[in-house]
Amino acid sequence: MRTPKHDDDAHAFLVAMAGLAAVFAAAFGCSFLLKTPPLARFSFEIGAVAVGVAATAPLLALLYWFLTTRWKSAVAFRDSQIDFFATIGFEFTPIRIAILAVGAGISEEILFRGVLQTWMTGPMPVWQAILFTNLIFGALHARTVFYAVAAGLVGVYLGVLLEVSGNLIAPMIAHALYDVVALDYARRAIAGRRS
Repeated sequence: MRTPKHDDDAHAFLVAMAGLAAVFAAAFGCSFLLKTPPLARFSFEIGAVAVGVAATAPLLALLYWFLTTRWKSAVAFRDSQIDFFATIGFEFTPIRIAILAVGAGISEEILFRGVLQTWMTGPMPVWQAILFTNLIFGALHARTVFYAVAAGLVGVYLGVLLEVSGNLIAPMIAHALYDVVALDYARRAIAGRRS
């Protein structure tokens, strides 16, 4: 028999999944409205996959700095992130982390890089398209100002990665792999607080 706590956990995870589904739907809705095919710059090529894997290294280096720095603003944000994830309403298990990371990597990259950045590169220079797309990306991650700025900068990196690789799969993979590591850190930090 399911316990109320188990039901709440499952419900909260389903809400998170619904959020990812909404981003995916928004990507295809914007694609239709902007007449920009969402996967026009996507192809499964081993070289682009390798670029995405390699491009994760700078993101992980930034994450390592973030996790070890003593800079007060970063420490306060790091603590607030763990507090946020600890109260999100569901347990982070390895399979859930994988689902969330892959879901975010695919849905957010299709929306922001595949549709919005690609659409904006029509009427403006690439650097402006990257900048404007990631102002939106950062604003939609604005749980705090620090998080909005950090997300916007990571988005710029992913936007440049798309332009350099020419393939949407590269930022998708970098985004998803980064999220796996970051969410697993959150899982371990939450477990450490509880023990």
